[in-house]
Amino acid sequence: MLSLITMNCIKRAGRGKYLKTKLILKTIGILLAFLVFMFVQGAIVVIGQIEGVASAMIRGGVIWGAAIVAILVCLIKNKEIGCLGYVKPEKDSARKTLYFLPLLVICLSHFVGGFDFSGGLPLILANLFLTLGIGVAEETYFRGLICNMWLERGVNQAVLISAILFGISHILNVAGGASVLATVLQICFAFAYGIVIAYVFVIGKSIVPCILLHALHDFCSFVSNDISPTANTILGAVQFVILVAYGVYLVRVLKSRSVENVCK
Repeated sequence: MLSLITMNCIKRAGRGKYLKTKLILKTIGILLAFLVFMFVQGAIVVIGQIEGVASAMIRGGVIWGAAIVAILVCLIKNKEIGCLGYVKPEKDSARKTLYFLPLLVICLSHFVGGFDFSGGLPLILANLFLTLGIGVAEETYFRGLICNMWLERGVNQAVLISAILFGISHILNVAGGASVLATVLQICFAFAYGIVIAYVFVIGKSIVPCILLHALHDFCSFVSNDISPTANTILGAVQFVILVAYGVYLVRVLKSRSVENVCK
């Protein structure tokens, strides 16, 4: 009897290790697919020295392509996209997340230097197209796919893994012409933002608010006036503190909820 129990334990352990390895490989595959699209959109505009409206439209087109591919794969495999979080947010989730006010404050804080009208309406609309694409693509890959897949291993592990990979993905900013320091700071901010938005995803069981908040954040950043390096550093520090405080609050909200009640 003892030998039989031991064998069963070994089999379960082996199966668990196999499933985790499979999960890791799937995660790597999803990340690489996303990075390919992001590299392509950056390479096209850098090599072609494309700027302005044309740059935003081309980048947006490639990024929307990344999102559409992921959604189509999900549709073919599962016959629906609810598995990605494209569902109505859970009732009362907005109240539990303070109506996303901390993230909205961060979005609007980009306008401390004012609104940039220099490109006119065409550039504003092109940036809207681009930022909506970024929101849909990045949330689909990092929250709808990666975070959702890892939830069976635990909420905090899923949030952490998706946030780390989300942060690392911003290393491609270097290929787009960003300095090493600016890229490192962007990775750190993206990591913190990734943690917060993943908790919003888990609490609301929907990717829709995440997409809208993400797109709004990037849009405000794209259409705001540049500020001095010192002011930009201070602004980034304030935004980071807000993210940390909000993240701590969301963790406390989740402590009263069981793992079984989050997205699946």
